[in-house]
Amino acid sequence: MTGFDGAVPDAADLDGGPDAGPPCVEGATLGEACASDAQCDDACFCNGRELCVEGVCVGAASPPCVDAVDCTLDGCIEDERRCDFVPNHAVCSDGDACNGEEQCDPLVGGCRPSSPLYCNDEDACTVDTCETATGCVFTPRDLDGDGFVDARCGGEDCDDDPRTGANVHPGATEICDNRRDDNCNGLRDYFDPTCVPTNDDCALAQWLPGPGTYSGATRDLRATTTLGCGPADGPDAYFRFALDAPRDVWVTAAGTGSLAVGLRRGAECDAGGARVCGDGSPATILRRSLEAGEHVIVVKSGAPIVFDLTLRFEPPTEVPRVDVCDDETVDVSAGGTFTGLFVETSDLYTLACQASAPRRDAAYRLTLTEPQDVVLSLTTTGPGTPSSHLALVRDCADPSTTLRCQNSANPARVVHRALEPGTYYVLLESTSTSAGGWSLDVSLSDPEARPPGDSCATAVDITAGSGAAELATAERSLGSSCGSTSTFARDLVFTFTLSTLRDVELRTEGAGFHAVSLMTECGQVPSELRCRQGSSPMIQSWRSLPAGTYFAVVTTTSTTGTVSASLSTSDPTPIPPNDRCEGAIDVSMGAARTDTLSGFEDDVQACGGAHPDAFYVMRFAEPTEVLISVRPTVGAYTHNLSLREGCGALTSLVCGSGNPAVINRVLDPGEYVLVVEAPAASAGDFELRVVTF
Repeated sequence: MTGFDGAVPDAADLDGGPDAGPPCVEGATLGEACASDAQCDDACFCNGRELCVEGVCVGAASPPCVDAVDCTLDGCIEDERRCDFVPNHAVCSDGDACNGEEQCDPLVGGCRPSSPLYCNDEDACTVDTCETATGCVFTPRDLDGDGFVDARCGGEDCDDDPRTGANVHPGATEICDNRRDDNCNGLRDYFDPTCVPTNDDCALAQWLPGPGTYSGATRDLRATTTLGCGPADGPDAYFRFALDAPRDVWVTAAGTGSLAVGLRRGAECDAGGARVCGDGSPATILRRSLEAGEHVIVVKSGAPIVFDLTLRFEPPTEVPRVDVCDDETVDVSAGGTFTGLFVETSDLYTLACQASAPRRDAAYRLTLTEPQDVVLSLTTTGPGTPSSHLALVRDCADPSTTLRCQNSANPARVVHRALEPGTYYVLLESTSTSAGGWSLDVSLSDPEARPPGDSCATAVDITAGSGAAELATAERSLGSSCGSTSTFARDLVFTFTLSTLRDVELRTEGAGFHAVSLMTECGQVPSELRCRQGSSPMIQSWRSLPAGTYFAVVTTTSTTGTVSASLSTSDPTPIPPNDRCEGAIDVSMGAARTDTLSGFEDDVQACGGAHPDAFYVMRFAEPTEVLISVRPTVGAYTHNLSLREGCGALTSLVCGSGNPAVINRVLDPGEYVLVVEAPAASAGDFELRVVTF
């Protein structure tokens, strides 16, 4: 700060000297005659120090409160007789808020820069920027720039990725085959009702450009074909693809329910059926070394559903011959370990010990030129560690030729001692439709002598009354329809011969909880007369058993101890004709009759437990609808009804239970057996009604 003449005001002006005395009258002395500067002082501070120049009082050359700093506002406070220099930061601004607010600093003689703004609010849901005019701006995140805030930040945009989401937002058009939810309504592709598939025949088959996963649906499509597996009815969807060279081709359809998927040649699209077919949830097929050309995939469902279809190509590999029983089926006669995948086989055959559920099966051929001990062990793999079904048969297409069969074991094990020369087949299945693969071990050796009771050849004869055998030296080498399928199970064989028609009582004990199967051919499940389970001792009886030789196979999970069997016979008791299937009453023309289960025996476990049963037969030359009902004449107990395809059937076509028990079904031409069952404690008279249409 300088005075009017450039000099700093004297102390009297600054500290309340002479000027502090009289009141300030600005300019009061100007123009007066003077002899000294003191005579010109008007007692004011802020207008500077008046001077006597050539005898006349004049004003100060410059005000006292002016500094050399351009960015300050120079001021003066008269009452306090002091200067006031206020920094004016606006003068220092360069117009860019982002590099900080420039400051006026008198100590450094003017403007100085500030630190740039730190525009980061530490919030992942904002986009942090800086604008020159206003500074930091924190905008709700919309990375793809479509005008919708990211749903993860409370907005509505379900895909805010700038690489993929620019056209994905509420109100967008749903694209039906890009595997994305374009309009953010939570429903992608064919889950969205605006997407309607049209590929419901060969001409409209959807083109698949190559391997990948594609969206599909059977919703709004027609039922136009059958595949040979999976549902017979229901809508189907068609897809096309092409190969420029042979490839292994995998096809998987996974959806909101069970599906079937089939593969056809493009030129044979309209022919129906499938070269290979798979069903389940998911449904998968594998076709090795599929030839070059155009091919068609048909996806079928029992009810309209949405699904994903995955197509995968791999280098071609050899096609194994394990799907069909013939002269080219893979031969295992040299023994060893054999592996495969269920996905490349079909459901062609029925295993005698597992006929209730359709499953993909595989087959191997076994040819013996001399008697051999045969040991087969099967393990299947896949989700949930599925168990295995394993059978040794003479004819794959005829379950009655089964020699051995074990179901629902892991591993499943079949043993046949001293198997005679000939050609046999090994059939295998899994308990799961989603089973992956299998490993079959085949062991062949020269026949060894078996301990008493451990084989058909060494069956213990109890014709004279009783006999016993040891479990410690026994194996599980025979099959039965009700015996344990555990890997640790063992069986023993007892035999007796009747010279005349007799009532028979058989007592078995020493095996803990066990099963007893009475057969007319040792080890042949189709020849079973009855198979029952119970605790030791078990006592069973048969009325009017014909003359002949019989085999009682005892199966148990006990591994030590002695198992005994004793036989007693008595004069034959008459049997009602329809107490056995061979005497079934014909009701082909319909029936309204009152019959009884009183005094009847339990011959088959059809749709009930070990209950007395009565048999009826129906024979039709053309498709016929039947309505069958049965109710007790007295009381309110429940009956079980079972409809089977003939006396030799191991499973039921349909069951009915209740009071009344009812079956209503359209039957193809053929012979059918109706089984009526009720618990022994309440078995009595019943009313049977059969109506045919």
